[in-house]
Amino acid sequence: MKAPSSGEQTCVLSGDGPVGWCGGPLQTERLRNGRRKLLRTFCVAVDGRQILVPAETDTDFSSIPSYARFLVRWSKVDLAGVVHDYLYQVGLFPRSYADRIWRLVAVSGKHRANPVQAWIAWFFLRVFGHIAWMQHRRRQKLNRKQQKDGCSDP
Repeated sequence: MKAPSSGEQTCVLSGDGPVGWCGGPLQTERLRNGRRKLLRTFCVAVDGRQILVPAETDTDFSSIPSYARFLVRWSKVDLAGVVHDYLYQVGLFPRSYADRIWRLVAVSGKHRANPVQAWIAWFFLRVFGHIAWMQHRRRQKLNRKQQKDGCSDP
């Protein structure tokens, strides 16, 4: 998490519960692999903490398997997925807190998921999210080792 410096965006709570928004709508570009890249910084405030998801961040929005999409409208949890992908990538918080942030963002905002959908998706995120979490931790460990050894990133 990055503290805002002068000239940077700051989040203003929207009166929508524990989550606030800033910086306008999410803007992305589709990549060849089907994922998306943020074109500008996306900002959210959760539990009084400002989280800036930087431009160029890679995301797949919310990874909901096709067999579960009838339970959760993935279009309602896309913003939560962007924030969550970033938190998993950088490991700013423990996994349980990153998953909690996903649930809070999913039920916030103008186009939010209903609480039942959010709790169902959160449950599956807690059960299966460890796979992505561990992949990112291994990647971070490898990058740190390569930097220590003087190697460049692959």
